[in-house]
Amino acid sequence: MKKLSRIAPFGILLVALLIIIGSCKKKADDPVPTFTITADSVNLQGGGKGLQFFAKCTNNGVTMSNVTITNPASGIIVHVFKGASYAENAIFPMQATNEAYEKKTGTWKFNLTGSSSGGTAFAVDATLAVIK
Repeated sequence: MKKLSRIAPFGILLVALLIIIGSCKKKADDPVPTFTITADSVNLQGGGKGLQFFAKCTNNGVTMSNVTITNPASGIIVHVFKGASYAENAIFPMQATNEAYEKKTGTWKFNLTGSSSGGTAFAVDATLAVIK
């Protein structure tokens, strides 16, 4: 009987500890968004060639704040998204409707900012090489 009275409190403590540990599981990490950038060549109204850029987040839904685009001549353009939300793998434009950027060959740089579907803020850099 003495053995049982010693083991019972230890058993109760062990069960309580397992319940506490099991209920404190960490939620899955909110991954940093990964973007794929693409471009379409278009004709400009004033003549010449232009580019329209599109992004797709391949691992998370996102709410976009803005994108800072640096062209190969180091010109900086900021496109504001006004908090638009996009699902994972949804393709979204990085310019206003019926607008395009003057086509310049070389490496274009993008800094995309916003928050992931889990609410974590991000600032992600991406590049795209434009040839011809």
